[in-house]
Amino acid sequence: MKRNILKVLGISFLIFVFLSWIVPVGTYSGGKLSTTGISPVGLGDLINTPVNAVLTFALYAVIFAVIGGLYGVMEKTGALEKLTDKWVNRFDGSETKFLVITMVLFVVLSSVTGLVIPLFVLVPLFAAALFKMNYDKVTVLAATVGSLLLGTIVSTLGFNVTGYTKNILSLDMTNQIWTKLILFVLLTVLFVFTVVNSAKKKASKAMEVKEVKKEIKAKVEPKKTKPNVSKTTKKTTKKPARKTTTKALAVTKPIKKVNDNKMVSTRALSIILTLMFIVAILGMYNWYYSFNIDVFSKMHEAVMGVKIKGFAIFENLFGGISQFGYWGNVEFIGLMIFTSMVIAFVYKLNINEYVESFIAGMKKMMPTAIYAALASVILAVLYQSLQSGAGTLVDSINGKLYELNDGFNPIITGISALFSGFFFNDLYYLLYDISKFVTSFDSASLSIAGLLIQSVYGVAMMIFPTSVILIAGLSYFDVSYGKWMKYIWRFVLIAFLLVLLACGILTLL
Repeated sequence: MKRNILKVLGISFLIFVFLSWIVPVGTYSGGKLSTTGISPVGLGDLINTPVNAVLTFALYAVIFAVIGGLYGVMEKTGALEKLTDKWVNRFDGSETKFLVITMVLFVVLSSVTGLVIPLFVLVPLFAAALFKMNYDKVTVLAATVGSLLLGTIVSTLGFNVTGYTKNILSLDMTNQIWTKLILFVLLTVLFVFTVVNSAKKKASKAMEVKEVKKEIKAKVEPKKTKPNVSKTTKKTTKKPARKTTTKALAVTKPIKKVNDNKMVSTRALSIILTLMFIVAILGMYNWYYSFNIDVFSKMHEAVMGVKIKGFAIFENLFGGISQFGYWGNVEFIGLMIFTSMVIAFVYKLNINEYVESFIAGMKKMMPTAIYAALASVILAVLYQSLQSGAGTLVDSINGKLYELNDGFNPIITGISALFSGFFFNDLYYLLYDISKFVTSFDSASLSIAGLLIQSVYGVAMMIFPTSVILIAGLSYFDVSYGKWMKYIWRFVLIAFLLVLLACGILTLL
C-alpha cells in the first residue's frame, strides 16, 4: 500500500509536469490575463523538486513524526491501551454510537477551530478504540481523517479556513454563517449515514462469509460424536473476540509496558491530553484577527514586561515563544514534546525508557511523515513562482475560465476552486491566487464566492492526492488511494453539488 501512495504522488506530479509543457504561465491583473509562454519542468527538476518540497515543507514531516513519538511514550506507560479498553468496554454492544460520536466530535473540532493538522494527533487514539471494536481500516479512516476533512468543507469559525477567507477577501468572520450551519448539519448527517451504513454492510457481509465457511467446513470434516451434556447445562453464546492489538498504536512491535495494565491509571493521561488540547487551541487560534480579541496580547505584554531589578526575567526566560493566538507548527511541536515529557514523568519512565519509546514511535510514523511532505511537491514549485511574480499555469487556466462569464457565476467559481485545489493544497495560497479573479465582484457576490471557495477547497482535500491530511491518513492506515476513492466518491459528488446549489440559491436571492 505504501508503494501505491508513492505511485499516486508520482502520477500527480507528472500531470503537473505534462501541463507545464503545454500550458503557458500567466499573470492576472486588472481584469486582464498576460501570458509569457511555457515554463516546462525539466528532467533535473523531476529529482530536485521533490527534494525541495521535503525541505520546504519539512515541518509537516516533523509534526507527524513527533505525533508518533508522543504515542510511543503513551503506549510505553500502558495507560494508552487501558484507556482505549475502557472506551471499548463502555460502548460494548453500542459500537455504532461510539462511531457516530467520533465522527461528530472530529467534524465539530475541525469546523470550529480549522486546526486540521494539529487535530490529527487525536486520530491514533480514537482509531485504536475503533479497531478494537472490529471496524475495518477504511471505516476508521473515514470516521477520523474523513471527518477532519469534512470539517474543512463545513468550516464555520475555523481560523485556518474561514479566517483566511475573511482576511484575504475582506469578509466578516461570520460571513454566510446560517448557510454554513445548514451545510454543516446536512453534510454531517449525510456523512454519518454513509459511514455507518457502509460499516453495517461490511459487518453483515463478513458474517455471511463466516457462515458459508462454517457450512463448507461442516460438510468436509467428518462428524464427531457429541459428549453427553447435562440437560441443566446452559448454552452460552460467545461474542466476537475483541482485537487486542491494532495498527493505530504508535509502534509496529508492541513495547513492553512499564506498568501493569490492570494497575495503571488513565485519569492522569486523560487530564494531560485535555490540557494539551486546550493550550494548543488557545495558542494556535488567532483570536485577534478573527474577533479582535486582544486579551492574550495584553497578557503577553504584561508578563514579558515584568522586571526584577531592571532585568526582564520572563522576556529572557520565555524568549522565542510567541503569544497565544500566534502559535504555529513549531510551537505545537514543542508542546507535544513537552507533553510527552510530562507523561513520562507522571508515569515514572526513566530517561532511557522515554527516549527509546519516543524514537520507536517516530520510526513507525516516519513513512507517513515523509509522504505528508511529498504531498506538497506541486505547491513547492508554485510557491517559488508566486514569490518571484513569474506567474503560473493555474492563473492561465483560471483566466480562461473567468472570461466565460461577466460577473459572478457559482459554477465557474466552483470549478475554478476545485481545479485550483489540486495545485494549492494550502487554502491560504489558493485564496491568495484566486483572489485576483474574484475581488472585482460586488460585495454580495464576493460574500458568496468566499463561502464557495473555502467549501470546495475542502471537497478537493477529501479526494485529491495532493491533500496533506488525506495522504497522511492513507499512509497511516495503509489504505490505497483507489480504495478510498471507491468508498468516498459518491459523498464527495453530492457535497460538491450541494455546495454549488446553496451558493446558486444565494445568488438568486
